[in-house]
Amino acid sequence: MGPGVSARDFLTRLWALENDDRPGCLVGYVGPRVKGGAPIRSALFSTEGKDTVKARLLDPIKFLEAQLEEIEGQSKLRGDLVPALCPTLGVIAIPSAFGSEVVWWENDFPAVRPLIGDRPDKVRDLARPRVTDGELGRILDYTRVFLERTGGKMPIRLGDIQGPLDNAALIFGHTAFLEALITAPQEVHRLLDMVTDLMIEFAAAQRGLVRAAGAEFVPSSFQPWLPDGQGLSVANDVAVMLSPALHDEFGVPYLNRLSEAFGGLYVHSCGDWTHLFSSLEKVRGLKGLEFGASEAPYAKVLARFGGRMVLACRIGLNRDICFSGMADFVRKVIGAAPAPRGLFLHIDITNGLLGEDWPETDLDEIYALLDAGNPDWPGPAAQKKGP
Repeated sequence: MGPGVSARDFLTRLWALENDDRPGCLVGYVGPRVKGGAPIRSALFSTEGKDTVKARLLDPIKFLEAQLEEIEGQSKLRGDLVPALCPTLGVIAIPSAFGSEVVWWENDFPAVRPLIGDRPDKVRDLARPRVTDGELGRILDYTRVFLERTGGKMPIRLGDIQGPLDNAALIFGHTAFLEALITAPQEVHRLLDMVTDLMIEFAAAQRGLVRAAGAEFVPSSFQPWLPDGQGLSVANDVAVMLSPALHDEFGVPYLNRLSEAFGGLYVHSCGDWTHLFSSLEKVRGLKGLEFGASEAPYAKVLARFGGRMVLACRIGLNRDICFSGMADFVRKVIGAAPAPRGLFLHIDITNGLLGEDWPETDLDEIYALLDAGNPDWPGPAAQKKGP
């Protein structure tokens, strides 16, 4: 957002925890009524437009066009945008490679049916998948289409490969998976081991495909842009249902393997995972956390991790911690942050709750809040870099 500074340069500083001047931000869909700009439809989540979500996801050209339209809209607004394309299909990628049946919904991301259920012994019969099995092959095909259609001139983001716990829970079925943590830990560890291997192999294969075309690979399926070689994004949603001890045993070892393979980890989790602070601190090379401010109470997260790593914050899906509008969200998060260092605000309500009383978003008001920052923040010279 600063004059003369590219988004890529700024976000490189953000990931290095050197952005003592201001937080990062990206403006997306801020509601149906916008002052100072036009509403931006999400290529991944929007149910509006001429195509259903299913039709868009199953046609790589339509999917590409929707993403380019979204990027064009975001490029007209202030924010730290590095345009990149994402051949994602939601949560189904890794489970489908193990044989989970995919269910395609018309106006939502596809889902998978449980494969294991209450028969944890079936894990022993699972074959080691290839990186082209199931919908992984489609993601690689879409990667090729995106590269060909753009001449390799646009970066390609990592397809959504979720995380070890999330993938294992989808393959088991969530209730059966949580029970198996206690009743069949060996089978759970065996599946987590296979899932982690496949995640590493697939991310490396997609990266190799992109690099061979002379294009840039972005090792994250969500914002902000992450430099290649500095980590990998994963989802860790199931963790919210685990105790710290269970996360230590079934989560941390596999997150550490991914971190070691890709030079760090950028972890997304829905829900309130604040009880896992101490366990997450055991993840080696943890570079950032992506969360909903209304789900994992933002003040607690910022107090614990602010200035120590990248904290990418969006509104989220919890009605108990609510914001009266987009400006209220920006004002409160900035007010709770101990420093701008590492802070990234995803100013977007697409994947959040939007009541009928959601006010018009004045983008100039948002920009003014970002420019003003927090009066309690010390000047850049007085701030220290995080560890």
